[in-house]
Amino acid sequence: MVFPITGCVTLYKPNAIHSPLVKEKGDLNTGVSIGASGSGLYNLQAAYAPSDNIGIMLDGMHHKRRLSGADSSVQTLNIFFGETGVGYFSRFGDKKNGLFQCYGGAGYGKSTDKITRLHEGNDEMSAKYFNIFIQPGIALTRKNFELAFDLRANYVNLFNIRSPLYDKFEWWNTDFRSHSDTSLYFINLEPTLTMKAGGKKLKGIVQLGLTIPSVNPNSYFIVDTYSLLGFPLIKFSFGLNYYFGRFTLRPDPEHSP
Repeated sequence: MVFPITGCVTLYKPNAIHSPLVKEKGDLNTGVSIGASGSGLYNLQAAYAPSDNIGIMLDGMHHKRRLSGADSSVQTLNIFFGETGVGYFSRFGDKKNGLFQCYGGAGYGKSTDKITRLHEGNDEMSAKYFNIFIQPGIALTRKNFELAFDLRANYVNLFNIRSPLYDKFEWWNTDFRSHSDTSLYFINLEPTLTMKAGGKKLKGIVQLGLTIPSVNPNSYFIVDTYSLLGFPLIKFSFGLNYYFGRFTLRPDPEHSP
């Protein structure tokens, strides 16, 4: 694959949105998904309900990419990210098939984007980042089918950014070959539709959503230049979810035989 734009760089990639969908005390489920567009490649998710209205979520992401350029250069990208959150959920409706959920949390990641050339010097770009998010959602839940809509507001701050001084980064210190104390931030809105279907325990997951740069959008496009092409702003992922059932650390007298 040929680099579409000389000097393209990726230092940030959104993760697949986690819609926990725990519904009662002791619920435990895990998921794994592949980001086909607009999100990290490998996503791991787990959710647990320690009480009837409180949920805990834990997510991990690894994104990797290797591209060959027309000039025999090779670009290697690696991003590692993890986040955790806690939230409130409540079932509603005559049959309790409706679910309201709202989670908030934070995460930390680091990224490296390296370009290796045969007859010229190599370039390596890197950054660390953290995020803070709030994510309300609503869902329809049945035994073999779940459909959820979530809207994440995601604040992301990249720091310790280190990069060669391409023209794209002329706002960095031009007295040096690279700069290592630059930071930037942006806020994205990420509306997402998540569908789970299958058996009671094992279900397939399909997720479709958008990344909408809303505050400091130019900063987002600087650290994910491929999104300027438009299509990467559309998020699509697919995978599997496994529901372990009700898991409690202590016996629950209310549900004891």
